[in-house]
Amino acid sequence: MKHFGAGGEDHEGWIGNHATGSREAGPVLRASVALTGLLALNRSQAIYFTRKVDDLGEPLREDCHYRISGGVLPGRWWSITAYAADNYLPRNTDDALSVDASEVGFGAKAQWQAEAGPARNPSLPWISTRAAGTFDLTLRIYSPTPQARQDFASIPFPKVERVSCGDSL
Repeated sequence: MKHFGAGGEDHEGWIGNHATGSREAGPVLRASVALTGLLALNRSQAIYFTRKVDDLGEPLREDCHYRISGGVLPGRWWSITAYAADNYLPRNTDDALSVDASEVGFGAKAQWQAEAGPARNPSLPWISTRAAGTFDLTLRIYSPTPQARQDFASIPFPKVERVSCGDSL
């Protein structure tokens, strides 16, 4: 799985590195970014985080359903994408490999929800994990605020709650 957060900070299971997309990135981080095909933008344009575990610290698995929930993220736009164990998008035909700020809709308190799993839950925006095996999620925050770029701890990271495993929702 991708490791562009290697040597970075862990915030609620989301791992990011301040050096990604900057001149401060060392050779190991640059090689990791190159090998995983992240094509990192300059950190003033985007910041990146990877999540490999749910809120209980268990690895993310293709056969499980996860509720992803959060609030306003500190940038102009954001997306969350599933990547299979081989660092590529899951090889399926579901046409649902990510969710973004435009899809989730905000409730009365600027909260949103989405789901990641092998089958669609028609009541929520969906990230398909079918054919992903043990996968990870990548959060990209585009045009992040200066505060978010400087202090990852200030970011209200999305929760990733395991709802069920197997066929049932």
